[in-house]
Amino acid sequence: MRSFKPDKHALLTLRTVIAAVSVLFFCAVRMYISLNIVLLIIGIAIVTVDIFFMFIYLPLYFRNLSYDTTDTEITKHSGVYFRSHQSVLYSTVQYTTVVTTPLSQYTGLNFVIFFVYGGQLRLLFLDQEDALYIIRRTGTPEKGDKK
Repeated sequence: MRSFKPDKHALLTLRTVIAAVSVLFFCAVRMYISLNIVLLIIGIAIVTVDIFFMFIYLPLYFRNLSYDTTDTEITKHSGVYFRSHQSVLYSTVQYTTVVTTPLSQYTGLNFVIFFVYGGQLRLLFLDQEDALYIIRRTGTPEKGDKK
């Protein structure tokens, strides 16, 4: 059995994206609203939501997110307020989707999605090597493999 944790680079990437989107949102609001008191209230609300997500929710989510693999199945453990455990047998996987981003080895934004009869299992924020290891376990041919 092997266990995986999410890539720490993904947490930093998500924090950066949240901060950038918040700044853009505040700038857009500032263009259309000229009342300083309203801008102050909106700015405080944005900063409060950012602090909650960047320093409370996301670290808790990343701490509780893990994946366990065995010879026959993979199990996802996740949740902040309510813990959930999802398992999929490798033999029941109908097809697999792998989502990567440019520079994914630095951002940690690698996702593997297993489609099984009646649902799907999403493995989020994997290290690039971990994603390749999991794909190899399912028997799915990788890019460049020939049958």
